[in-house]
Amino acid sequence: MAKWSLETITLPLKRPWKISRGEVTEKENVIITYDEGKMVGKGEVAFITNAQVSREDVVRAFEDFNHQMRQPLNGLEDIMGRLNEMELPANLRFGIESSYIHFLAQLMEDKVPRVLGVREVNNVATSFSIPHMSPNAVESYLLENNVHQFSSVKIKIIGAEDVAFVKEVHRLFSGSLRLDANEGFKSAQDVLIFLEAIKEIPIEFLEQPLSHNDFDECCRLREKSPVLLMADESLQDGNVVDEFQKAFHGVNIKLQKSGGYIKALKQMKDARALGLKTMLGCMIETSLGISSALNIAHGVDFYDLDGFLHLQNDPFDAAYVDKGKVLFSFHQ
Repeated sequence: MAKWSLETITLPLKRPWKISRGEVTEKENVIITYDEGKMVGKGEVAFITNAQVSREDVVRAFEDFNHQMRQPLNGLEDIMGRLNEMELPANLRFGIESSYIHFLAQLMEDKVPRVLGVREVNNVATSFSIPHMSPNAVESYLLENNVHQFSSVKIKIIGAEDVAFVKEVHRLFSGSLRLDANEGFKSAQDVLIFLEAIKEIPIEFLEQPLSHNDFDECCRLREKSPVLLMADESLQDGNVVDEFQKAFHGVNIKLQKSGGYIKALKQMKDARALGLKTMLGCMIETSLGISSALNIAHGVDFYDLDGFLHLQNDPFDAAYVDKGKVLFSFHQ
């Protein structure tokens, strides 16, 4: 008989993770398991720092879900139909959907991309994230984490005061620079002043500098920005609609935020149809979650899949990094 279960795992980080929303030293993620005896599928649920959806919310929603799953499942269409009838947090929906799809791949003796009907990739070149820190700490951080193997870094900035921080990374790192503000700026003008102060530094893109609640201000920035602007918090699990063209040049799609493989693939398709750049991102999560992102990685413009590299210990062996590229350790 099929069984669903939930397990909370504690993940200490290698160093404090500081972004505009706050700072953490460990993460508590959740693993969803679908077990039919001989075959087991697992999916990961990760959380946004200081987000409205808590682990307790996910546990309660999972209990409600489990109570409703009395009838046996009959394939991908069946699980998607049932999930569409429920109101679940996006990260939990992904954990449930992915655990069942990973089970299906085992059952079919096939790989997850083929179950989803997408092309496979063997590896992708990821950026490596630099949490917010003092400029004086940058050099040791780059050395301790072997960051020079990566072709790009994503710098977590919190606002206009980070000019010296960005300049120090540029001085020490020869690859591409990407900036992620996590809504840290107050106005379009503040962003433009900041970008003017670092105009001599090539910036590949700036991710979500303004609040997702201020669409008009995002549009004003889009009109004048000298760098590409990528949406993150402005997307979440919603649809990529025409209005995104007015405020951004591209979107960062995360399985934990989109609510599953199927929703993420639709976001990618819709973004491309609108001429928007696509990025495949992640949370601080284990290699289980990162390998899940690799399953839908074909044809994406940018990759930010380093979340598992910031953990002291990874309880899974699903992905690894070699010379700045993320590869499968195995296929689910």
